Amino acid sequence: MTMERVDEFGGDGVLIDVTLSFDPADPFAVTAMLQSGAGTVQWTFGRDLLVDGMHQPAGEGDVLVRPGLDYAGHSAVIIELRAPQGSFMGQLATRELGPFVRDMLDAVPPGAESVLVDVEALVEQLLRPDSYDERK
Repeated sequence: MTMERVDEFGGDGVLIDVTLSFDPADPFAVTAMLQSGAGTVQWTFGRDLLVDGMHQPAGEGDVLVRPGLDYAGHSAVIIELRAPQGSFMGQLATRELGPFVRDMLDAVPPGAESVLVDVEALVEQLLRPDSYDERK
């Protein structure tokens, strides 16, 4: 998809490529790969933020998603990403994002996410002595 970077000061938007991915093995998350001349940045965040943010403001802190209008007055979804290194705000056309969200929800319907997560395996992994470094 193409995302338009939004300049909070009203300057011209810059088009960048974004690849959204969803893996049913990690049913609570969606990953966005933002690609520009400066390189590629990957963000993984809750899929509920993307779903909810299409219709109402969603999120707190590092990821905020909300509906809006693009510069031409078309329906868009605005995504804000914040990190200590900097922030990014971009918008995707709702007509382009909608099919991805529908496919994601068809693959794992809302409420069915926890059925796909192997909690016992996660706990076992967390309890393994090699799963963390005590020196940190």
